[in-house]
Amino acid sequence: MTARRSDRGGIRTVLVILLAVVALVAAGGAVAYEGGAFDRWRCTGECETAEVLPALDPAVPDGPVVEQVLPVASGAGLDAGSVRRAVAGLLGRKAMGNHVGFAVADLGTGEQVWASESGSYVPASTQKILTSLAAMRAIGPDARFRTTVVRSDVGGPAEPTATTAPTSTPTLAPTASSATDATGSPPTASGTARIVLVGGGDPYLTDRGDAEARTSYPTQASLDDLAEQTAAGLRADGVGRVRMGYDASLFTGPAVNPTWEPGYITSFVTSPVSALWVDQGEDDWRRVADPAAQAAQVFAARLRAHGIAVSGTPRPRSAPEDSTELASVESGTVAEIVQSVLETSDNEGAEVLLRQVAIAAGEPASFAGGVAAVRDTLTAAGIDWTGVRMRDGSGLSRDNRITVGALLSAIVIGSDLFDRYPVAGFNGSLAARFTAPGTDPGLGEVRAKTGTLSGVHGLAGITVDAGGTPVAFVALADRVRLPQTLAARANLDRIAARLSACACSPG
Repeated sequence: MTARRSDRGGIRTVLVILLAVVALVAAGGAVAYEGGAFDRWRCTGECETAEVLPALDPAVPDGPVVEQVLPVASGAGLDAGSVRRAVAGLLGRKAMGNHVGFAVADLGTGEQVWASESGSYVPASTQKILTSLAAMRAIGPDARFRTTVVRSDVGGPAEPTATTAPTSTPTLAPTASSATDATGSPPTASGTARIVLVGGGDPYLTDRGDAEARTSYPTQASLDDLAEQTAAGLRADGVGRVRMGYDASLFTGPAVNPTWEPGYITSFVTSPVSALWVDQGEDDWRRVADPAAQAAQVFAARLRAHGIAVSGTPRPRSAPEDSTELASVESGTVAEIVQSVLETSDNEGAEVLLRQVAIAAGEPASFAGGVAAVRDTLTAAGIDWTGVRMRDGSGLSRDNRITVGALLSAIVIGSDLFDRYPVAGFNGSLAARFTAPGTDPGLGEVRAKTGTLSGVHGLAGITVDAGGTPVAFVALADRVRLPQTLAARANLDRIAARLSACACSPG
């Protein structure tokens, strides 16, 4: 650990400057900070300041690498008095504001050992723990989401190829390739077919090349791969031109949560939620207003690049029941997606998972349906929902409420999430955290989900105390004065580090 800690010392000055900028923006009440737009190098909504810099150790791989995250408890269990003495002074610091919740459980027994107070708190992104756990339970860790292309004119001959040029083309389509295949030659197939691009709720469908997408973590499905498969199938049927529709009807209800701050969408903090999008609705670092329409335009351009002409502009259209599948691509597993959502605090990914949980539970694939499905899944697992109010999957809504007890229970029962939290000082939203004095004991030991909105800060996860006892903890503060933002975050890190250093398990 010596080499890594010395490396960290060289970036602390840079961190102070970068984080100070965030604090100044927050103090000014900027909408972009409210959603975290300045907090991550590639923000997808409510983000964490710790992600301004990449992971400090490039040798740490992106995927899960630890098979046994926590050791078997070696002591007599946590002592409530020892825990209180270790953290009570930090919980009472002025920087934390006047509404602070804290709770600790012994993971060896699963029992809550000590809590500072009861009540409900704004969870911010710690809420992603609930969404992720419900996804692993309701959908299953090995499930994948499919994006497909179907042909809707099967059963009759393809239409004759039009002799006149289409009146409009997708804005993203390269005009030079509209009448040629990938080799530059005119397409040999004739006839026009009708196809529909059908969104399957893949949060990480990408426009990157297939080889790059498949070697990423999580594994990503490539829209270009889907276009190549589609073009090959069409040519095999003698088709060289298509009329194209797109279907994003898998999800229902509003695409934007009515309890979100209005600026989240207008300032491109987060994207409207869609069952069909490419690169989470981003285009050249901008959020698009209609992710499904943009994905269809990108797909049309890829079809042209593979030698299939596309007539007109893709339009919304439901895939007919009697249609035939031409091509498909699959997402990474739910377990991979959950890891990415937790590590990078991915809001869009969390909202897609919320709707997928709803589908798995037989609920409407909306905000309300997803919340109901998460509640039912987790209460069936033994979590007390009293005092919990959930409005979304990401934690962006300030109308969300959670108790430290409910969140602690989710951590305790969610052992399948232990190796998916960010690691202090190494990756994800904790990559550049645990740099303040008094936080060294937590480096590489603490695995936790961060939570940040302006005035709201949280840290919830696991560690191992000095006696070898695995510990689950939750710390939430939702009335932090904006000038105290950085001090509050550093203090949360100290609290977790105190648990790592504490000889809280006697004997």
